[in-house]
Order: sequence, then structure tokens, then C-alpha cells
Amino acid sequence: MEEKEYFDKLFSGIQDDIKEEFLTIKRLHEENFSEYKEQFTEVFWKVYEAIAQKLEETSHIEQKLFIRLGLVDPRYLTREDLERIKECISSASDDTFYYVDEWLISAKSGKIPPSTFEEVIQDQQQEKRTFDYTWIEKEYERKLFERSIEEEKLRDLVKGVQGKGPYTKGVYTIFDEIIKSIGKLKKLDNDIKTLKETLDKAKEQTSSIQQIPQTSKDTTTSLFTEPQVIRQMVKKAIGKLGIQYPALTTNYLREVNSIFSKKYSLKLFEEFKLLDPTTLKRTIKGTEVYMPPYVILVPGYGENGFCWEPIEGVNIYGRGRIVVPIFSRKGTDPFFQAFGEYRWKLEKELSFGRWMEEGLTGEYYQYLQENKLKGQPAEYFIKDYIMWISKESNGIQKLDKPVREIFWRYLPFDESVKEKLSKVSYVYQQLWERDLRKRQKDK
Repeated sequence: MEEKEYFDKLFSGIQDDIKEEFLTIKRLHEENFSEYKEQFTEVFWKVYEAIAQKLEETSHIEQKLFIRLGLVDPRYLTREDLERIKECISSASDDTFYYVDEWLISAKSGKIPPSTFEEVIQDQQQEKRTFDYTWIEKEYERKLFERSIEEEKLRDLVKGVQGKGPYTKGVYTIFDEIIKSIGKLKKLDNDIKTLKETLDKAKEQTSSIQQIPQTSKDTTTSLFTEPQVIRQMVKKAIGKLGIQYPALTTNYLREVNSIFSKKYSLKLFEEFKLLDPTTLKRTIKGTEVYMPPYVILVPGYGENGFCWEPIEGVNIYGRGRIVVPIFSRKGTDPFFQAFGEYRWKLEKELSFGRWMEEGLTGEYYQYLQENKLKGQPAEYFIKDYIMWISKESNGIQKLDKPVREIFWRYLPFDESVKEKLSKVSYVYQQLWERDLRKRQKDK
């Protein structure tokens, strides 16, 4: 593609003066990198904001990749690096993982409520936020489907209850299965009732919000603030001592050792589901609902993954959102770091002020107190969480015994992982056998 055609597409719909300013500083920056680095960074973000405001589903791929990856000019990358980022160029639709361009388009369309950020949205009234109940709706439909399958199973079982004389042992076995099936149906129906009540309430709240008259300022707030929030996310992902350069270039890509394309992130996520299934679930009035946070994959040479919001604003039933840098200088750590901070913040949010006294955060806080460990509890927790997911899940013992026991109880691995670990070391065997005894006692 010719250079002129490339930049015509990149700046499609953008004011000419912004385009001219960018191209002028870009040329000077290429001639003298250090001297114009700061000016280039400033004009980069000006263009980023302008494109973000105009971005839509039909926008040119050049604009989407500028927002997604910070791709200013393909010539800034070697052929090898273009191959490295190839997976990030295409994208499959997913309702958990989003590239920034996809996130902005979804936020504009109203599919996703805007992110909360006090410095940017300080005058936005929380009661006017849209409540996101789509995930509860999906769980409700899933439970209905699960119940219909169980109903069909029960009908088939009942057909097997027949005999010309006394019932055989086989029929009595069917009786046992029928009792189990009825129990499961009762549980499913109770879950369905809970989710229906929650869903109706959420729809009612959304309806009342939409009826509140809004000024012209209110109607444009969510549209214009999300790109500013994204910039703050990128800044935090990079860190104070990180590479403060926004454009994608081979010079800095050398320091990147993990690239979180959506494809790779989803693969990692599938593995993660077995390592910490409880962090992806939420209990609503006694009903367990699968509700992972949104994951926003941001550009920049990142060192930190983090939780932006554990829940959606003031909507306790809304999904949280976490941030992971696409170009990681810290391997897979930012991915697990983000989920670790999310779990800590979510536990605090749902403890209603009692986080130091009970549950996961309470027991972990008491451990810190007893061992006279000073500093931010969340920082200790996140470091231990990364060890739990990346090391202990593979049988490599890195945690203190009390922390391992707390995590085994509150952040349990999937049963298949636990059983596998029980065969690796006596430490895990003891914990596994304790689980089995408790399960037997509960029965």
C-alpha cells in the first residue's frame, strides 16, 4: 500500500490540521528521535483521541489498529515483528475479551456501560448509568436450558419404571436416579426463580434510568470520556518506570516477551478456569452465576495488569473490568496479576466493610498481622496469588503453609488439578484428603 493511501485511511474523517500536525512532527521525530520524542507522544495522543471519537464498526482497519496496537506506521516494524503481531490483527467476537477499538465501539453503541473514573467522569451522576444485566440474562437462559435437559432425562427415567411382577434391582436403581433428578430440578428451579427476580429488578432499574431527563451534556458524557479513561488505563499498565512511548516500533518491541493477542488470551483463560474457577463466579441470593469480568487488552509496552472496577459502578450485579497490556514485558504475570487484584477488590466490595474480619480477605489480613508484615495487604495478596496460579498449581511450593491453606480453601483449583497435585507431594495430599473427609462428612 502506498504511503499516501495508508495515511488517507488512517486520518479518514479527522480534521486536516490534526493530520498535518501529526505528519510534520512524525517526520521530524524520524529524523531526530530523542529531540522530538515528547512532541510526538503528545500529538500521538491527540490523534488517538480524534480517531477514538470517530471510530465505528465500518472504520478502516488502519484506524482500528492504531487504537488497538498503537500502530502508527507498519515500516516501524521489521518483517519478523510484523509476523509476531499477526494474531493481533484479526479478531473473533468474544463477550469477555476486548481489544480497545472493540471496547470503544461497544461502549458507544450502549452494549457496555462506560467505565467509572473519578478524574474524568467527576460530574457524571451514578444513578444515570445504564445497568448491564446481559450476563444475568444469559445465565437465566442457560439455567432454563439445563432444566429442560433434566426434565427430558426424568421423563426417560420414568419410562423405565415398569414390571409384571415385583420390581427388579434395576428398577430400584432407576428410583434412586429419579430422586436425584427431582432434587436437581428443584435446585435448578430455585436458581431460575432467583435469577428471574434479579433480572426483573435490573430491567426495572434500567427502565427508570432511561426515563430520567438528561441535559445535552449528560447525553454526550459517556461518548467522549471513554477514550480518556483508556489513556489512563494504558498509563497505569505501563507503570511509572516503564517505556513512556505510545507507538508500536521494533526498537521497543525487543523488550516484550509475551504478546496477549485475543487468541492467546482466550487460550490462557481456558487454562485459568481450572486454576481459579471461583473468581469467575458470583453468588446472587444463594445462586451461583458464572460472571467473569470484562478483560480490556490495551496497547503500550506494559508491566502491570490490574482491576479497574470490581463491579460496574454502583450496580452490584454488573460485571467488573480488568486491564491487561497486549505487549507485556513481564511474561504472563500481568494476566494473573489483573485477576488477583480483581478477586481482592471484589471480596472487599462484597464484604460491606467487614473485609478485615471474615472470608478470604479477612483470613489473609489476619495472617499478615500475625506475621507482622507491613504495607498494603493487596500487594502481598497479588504476589502470593501469582505464585498460587503459576507455581503451586504445578506442584512447585512457593507459599507459606498458612497462605497455601487459605488459598486451597477460598481459591480452590478444579478437582482434577487437586487430585493431580495430591500425587505430586505429601503437602497437597494432606489437603486433598482433608477435602475428601469433609465431603464424606457432609454426605
